Amino acid sequence: MFYYKKIFSSSNYISLLIALIVVIFVSLYFYFIKFDSNITGFFRIGSILPLSPFLNPENTLIYQGEIGYDGQQFLSLAFDPFLQNHETVNSLDHPIYRYRRILYPLVSYVLAFGNPRLIPYFMVGINALSILIIVAITNLYFKSDNVSKFQSLFTLCIPGVWMVLSLGTADLFSSVFLIASFYCYRYEQYRLTALFISLGCLTRETLLIVWFALFLTSLIQKRFKQITYLLYGLIPPILWTVYITFLDLPGKVRVKDNFGFPFLGIINKFITILTSGINGRNLFEAYMFIVLLLSFAAILVIYLKHRKLNLLMQIGNGFYSVMFIFSSMTIMGYYLDYSRVFMDVYFLLLLSINLTKIPYKTILFSASGIGSLAFLILHS
Repeated sequence: MFYYKKIFSSSNYISLLIALIVVIFVSLYFYFIKFDSNITGFFRIGSILPLSPFLNPENTLIYQGEIGYDGQQFLSLAFDPFLQNHETVNSLDHPIYRYRRILYPLVSYVLAFGNPRLIPYFMVGINALSILIIVAITNLYFKSDNVSKFQSLFTLCIPGVWMVLSLGTADLFSSVFLIASFYCYRYEQYRLTALFISLGCLTRETLLIVWFALFLTSLIQKRFKQITYLLYGLIPPILWTVYITFLDLPGKVRVKDNFGFPFLGIINKFITILTSGINGRNLFEAYMFIVLLLSFAAILVIYLKHRKLNLLMQIGNGFYSVMFIFSSMTIMGYYLDYSRVFMDVYFLLLLSINLTKIPYKTILFSASGIGSLAFLILHS
């Protein structure tokens, strides 16, 4: 059984303490310095879309001339997860798409007892706590391996972690369920594996990729009992999707074309990098994009050396690679987008077990850590 006491055992204490100090420091840095003590700054609210009816424009940090970011959409839903105010739908850029990702705003609403003043704080708190939970579960994941337990602190090097914290999106919350499902799968906790990935799909529907990875790995490893529970785990996301179809929400066609011809987005990205000249922003784009590409490659290399230990990670990497190959410049165009959308690739690398003398993970996470520092210092 998944015992909470294990999370706070002595083997995890130092890692958790370090992570706690870093998370508190960065959160306060964002709140007091980046956002001038305005909690709405965490949600990158733009001036183009209608504001949530539960927000006061005078007390809201609004980025003029911007359409805003996904955090704005999650915040609007957290204020009104049951869509009781018709203006809530008007404040969403793509209601039927946004409403699929219900768990993060719903949990925030419940924890805050529906209090609009408290909801933004709970949303930020959930993301901050998610980082700590990921560190804790990662420690548990490696409990049976002869590897450093401090590998879990590589979580703090992932640029997407801090991007998500600063933008108020659901990706960290969904990654908790990814990490938890992989931990439970490894230690044959079949019901919990299915439960966590089911909750992950209700948080962010792209975690269906992870569900397929778990399903295919179970099939290859002949864990038929796990397959049965995984199929049961699909029921809640399917029922929620069916329910949404009866609401007749606008936006049945995706506004942005996130995917296109294979490799076209990657090729266009390199062309853009090569033709944009030598400047700080372009160099940072190139750096972040190359680190992500190397992360995909590192998972494959580690798998080739330790196939049995890393089968699940490589299958997941394969599915994310296909998604990456078909991604258009809508995703590839800006480091905030591809670093966040493919953040779970870093977590697959984190969970990959590397027993070779070449420290692939240490090298790559050190490189990504430099990117994280640059983001924290320079992004505004």
